[in-house]
Amino acid sequence: MYYLSADVGGTFTDLVLIDTNAGRAHVDKVPSAERGSAASIVKGLDRIVEKAGLERSHVDLFVHGFTVGTNAFLMRTGARVVMVLTDGFRDVLEIGDQLRPELYSLQQNKPVPVVPRSRILEIAERIDSFGEVVQEISDDDIARVIDDIAALEPEAISVCLNFSFVNDVHERKLGEALRQKFTDIPVYLSCDVNPEIEEYPRTNTTAIAGYLGPIIDKYLRHLEKDLQDSGVTAPLRLMRSDGGMSTPRAARTNPATMMLSGPAGGVIASAYLGQRLEIENLVTFDMGGTSADFSTIVGGSPKKVNSRSIDGQPLRLPTLDIETISAGGGSIGWIDRGGAIRVGPHSAGSIPGPACYGKGGVDATITDASVVLGLLAPEDYLGGEVAIDPVLARKAVQEQVATPLGLSVEEAALGIVFVANALMNQAIRTLSVERGLDIRRFSLLAFGGAGPLYSSYLIRDLGMSEVIVPRHPGVFAAEGLLLSDIRHTAQRPYRRSLASIDQGEIASVLADIISELAQELDADGVPEDKREFHCSVDLRYVGQFHEIDILINTPNDTDWWNSSKTFDDFVELHDTLFGHADQDEPLESICLRVEAQGYIDKPELVSDPDAAPHAAEPYGTRDVYIEKNGDWQACDLYRREDLSIGAFFTGPAIVTQVDSTVLILSGQAAHVVKDDVIRIRETEGDK
Repeated sequence: MYYLSADVGGTFTDLVLIDTNAGRAHVDKVPSAERGSAASIVKGLDRIVEKAGLERSHVDLFVHGFTVGTNAFLMRTGARVVMVLTDGFRDVLEIGDQLRPELYSLQQNKPVPVVPRSRILEIAERIDSFGEVVQEISDDDIARVIDDIAALEPEAISVCLNFSFVNDVHERKLGEALRQKFTDIPVYLSCDVNPEIEEYPRTNTTAIAGYLGPIIDKYLRHLEKDLQDSGVTAPLRLMRSDGGMSTPRAARTNPATMMLSGPAGGVIASAYLGQRLEIENLVTFDMGGTSADFSTIVGGSPKKVNSRSIDGQPLRLPTLDIETISAGGGSIGWIDRGGAIRVGPHSAGSIPGPACYGKGGVDATITDASVVLGLLAPEDYLGGEVAIDPVLARKAVQEQVATPLGLSVEEAALGIVFVANALMNQAIRTLSVERGLDIRRFSLLAFGGAGPLYSSYLIRDLGMSEVIVPRHPGVFAAEGLLLSDIRHTAQRPYRRSLASIDQGEIASVLADIISELAQELDADGVPEDKREFHCSVDLRYVGQFHEIDILINTPNDTDWWNSSKTFDDFVELHDTLFGHADQDEPLESICLRVEAQGYIDKPELVSDPDAAPHAAEPYGTRDVYIEKNGDWQACDLYRREDLSIGAFFTGPAIVTQVDSTVLILSGQAAHVVKDDVIRIRETEGDK
């Protein structure tokens, strides 16, 4: 079997080809094409199959992760959406909620909705909170709304009517009429996208589905055509925001599930590697050319959330709990009005790229700073495939940062790196301390083209136990794309006190959801013996505003439901998350959820055993400037392909390889263990 994956980032496209017959993995990186284009995939595909001595038609499965949805949302380049809401609720996206990022600030800037008020229409209808029809939706009003929509020339239509999550009869009727009239325009209904209580998050999530739908559909159509023209006949699978896999059909049905497709692969690969190394608690650190993404693996499982805020707006769909900051290798260092060095959010991307690329870039990026400091060198950067010019890097840092601040070019470059590190430290604290996790008990799994270069600084600043660097860190997220399964999720509102939940009733509701998801797996071609369903319930204290998702058994026999255990699980998790819990307060359920897994065959990525420790020999040295208030110092150089399992060496040291660079600081030691993983820890005297 031949498994291929491609992870398109802002700067590079990473590819992995697993040959299970020969037990080999081929990896490659190619510069990404212009934003929103899949052209780099075909280019990379040609290169990697040639390296493997194969034909494109030999590929058996192709899995893809992309940032098209994220970029379209953040850069406000999505589709022209018309939205239909219940009469009187036209301003729900403008009003939003009362959550403020700066609680005591006298000036607050609300996020700009993806659908402006001028493209929101109202329709006369009313269903109450119990699902009873108060005012019927009329055919005449539907006809009027259709005419108004046509005049606005939409690229997508989103519909969110009040209490459709309890009774969707009006929303379904309107949706059917819209699809009959606008046969070439996608229509997204909130009862399909996010049937949950709370008006603003439900409306905004449905708006995002419409905003991203045509963009993702266009991207997939071009990709499917390019693959077909290239002779690739393998099934195409796509990474979802929650770490599951999607078919193109399912992605088009609810494109909002693809919002965070790009970063998810690395988290899945991290959970897999953690199991291999028997490490249950990990912070994942994926630093590429444009951003740095962080997540946590707790008890061996990736952390998920059922809703999140992206650029100040709610997206209420299951996603991996990932924090993203603008701190990639291409992030630009600059000076603010107060004379302080800042890094990001702007990035040089792949075009023109960092100044050292010699493609016209003049801004001082993190990559340029690393070249000035000697961390990156022309002879080993991406195996020499991408030429970098230290003179241009030095000039950019000198002109943009050093001279204005009266610093040496080395001090300015180190300042850029340390400011970026501070941003990353705060992102890790947000994921750990603010979620009740003791970061000192976690290992930092560093990957991406730039992650292993800065991870040694982070564990020292945060007091973490170690850095773990996989064998191919630069394409690690692409490897993770091959380790996931097809996934669908669905939910139903279920407002009951926990004590009054009837086992037969809740079993019936869950059975209906499972039946619906089974139809989705049927459409994806997943056989029944490769399916699994996981159920959970959203619980909260009576009167509370926020709920916690608690796993429950899947209905199977008369003893599957245990309200006492569910109560205890809630109390334990509430205490972990918030530092307190009340054993005597009653609980209420808000929503029932089901996650459907469709298991697919996966390649075995690694299989090497452990070996006895032995000293590694460097192939040379290079002067580096890596310590605060320090000076240039000699640093040992190692090639990753020369490090066998059991190799042991101390810092300062740099490990070079085609897809990344690993830095080991003074006072740290590196040990190569099973699966060719490098583990970096502080030596005893420096702990």
